[in-house]
Amino acid sequence: MGLEAICACRVDGETAEAKALLESRELILRSPFRRNIAVTEIADVRVEGDELLLRAQGSEIALSLGAMAATKWAKKIVTPAPSLASKLGIGHASMAFVIGNVTDDALAEALDGHSAPIESAKLSVAVVRNTAELDEALVRHADLPKGSHIWVIHGKGPKAQFGDNAVRAHMRALGYRDSKSSAVSDTLSATRYSLG
Repeated sequence: MGLEAICACRVDGETAEAKALLESRELILRSPFRRNIAVTEIADVRVEGDELLLRAQGSEIALSLGAMAATKWAKKIVTPAPSLASKLGIGHASMAFVIGNVTDDALAEALDGHSAPIESAKLSVAVVRNTAELDEALVRHADLPKGSHIWVIHGKGPKAQFGDNAVRAHMRALGYRDSKSSAVSDTLSATRYSLG
């Protein structure tokens, strides 16, 4: 979840009250400035007094957040977001058994070098598009050691044909409980489940 404030905002010398949102990938300034700034475009981040100062999109920007909040925002901007592999808890010490067709670039990158046959995997990552694929993934996941997590990769948002609500209802009916979720990309989300 991001940070949010209604504060005095100065962009290139013009000052107005605006709503500022700091998400994991972007800084959003609402009316009157209307800017969406990728965190990767932000430079020269510093705190002076109560202000967060930065440079982005050719502009000098100042947000009057108060000293503590400005420091928190600055830290979030300059600290790299964890990788998707890290969010999913996969790596060389915790290899994933992959179930389903991985067509998403972000997911493929996260799994690159971190997938293994079922005999040496610590958890499953299942890409599913419907209930039948989810049931098949659970059958395959059952061959992992008892207590192993399964990450279900499913559609994201209210328009997804097989999204979070449908997956959760099905998994809970089977005795699985969700314990963590993560965005994968603009179209996919991941939810971690384990039995009981």
